[in-house]
Amino acid sequence: MLQITPLDQLPLLKKGDDLARIIVARARALGVGIRNRDILIVGQKAVSKAEGRIVNVDNAKPSSRAVRIAKKTGKKPGFVEMVLKETSRVLRADGEAFIVTTKSGATCLNGGVDKSNVEGDNMYALLPQNPDQSARLLVRRIKALTGKRIGVVVCDTRSRPFRRGQVEECIGIAGISPLVDYRGQRDLFGYTLRFKNVALADELASAAELVMGQGKEAAPAAIIRGLKRVRFQERASTRNLTVSPSEDLFRGTL
Repeated sequence: MLQITPLDQLPLLKKGDDLARIIVARARALGVGIRNRDILIVGQKAVSKAEGRIVNVDNAKPSSRAVRIAKKTGKKPGFVEMVLKETSRVLRADGEAFIVTTKSGATCLNGGVDKSNVEGDNMYALLPQNPDQSARLLVRRIKALTGKRIGVVVCDTRSRPFRRGQVEECIGIAGISPLVDYRGQRDLFGYTLRFKNVALADELASAAELVMGQGKEAAPAAIIRGLKRVRFQERASTRNLTVSPSEDLFRGTL
């Protein structure tokens, strides 16, 4: 049986908090504990807070480029400057959307800089500087605390082309393969599958969101237990989830 258990009632996190210890303690208090082959899904905001990635927009000193983009987008110059510092490439900047590719390779609105569930009118959360490394540190720390071998997915909310609403996606991973590749296998009727390469890490992130929520649920993490079709491995990277422009089946359609 597949189980998804929210880890709720975690304390409000701050820079320097031992997030892994807090998660382990809450899992024990709930009676579920941590077991081998568990997959821990952790919201980006929890990781960012523990890593001190909370910034005050008023402290940003906008560059001339930030001022120009602010005029196009209608956003505060300080906010734009924060986004630019996290960005490797600006893809769109106008009154409808500010879309960039971050230094870690993610393409998203506002570089992932987000206000939700951050206290203070001028305070914003940046994405973890290296989400894969954040996930690896959680895996190592939890193993040190429990002796258990687990996988970790750090997730964040993303908008999608041609689809209304948002879903959770994996932005950092450790301990498990992000993909389940069916290519070369046969289906029920003997046909050889050619394109089925399932983004399991994104599916795990979205499944956990069903119990974590987006508002005041105060459940920034969840444990997924009992999943069979996952490969545990030492090395994992979200780079494997990103396609190059030449591989993108939707290139030229946007």
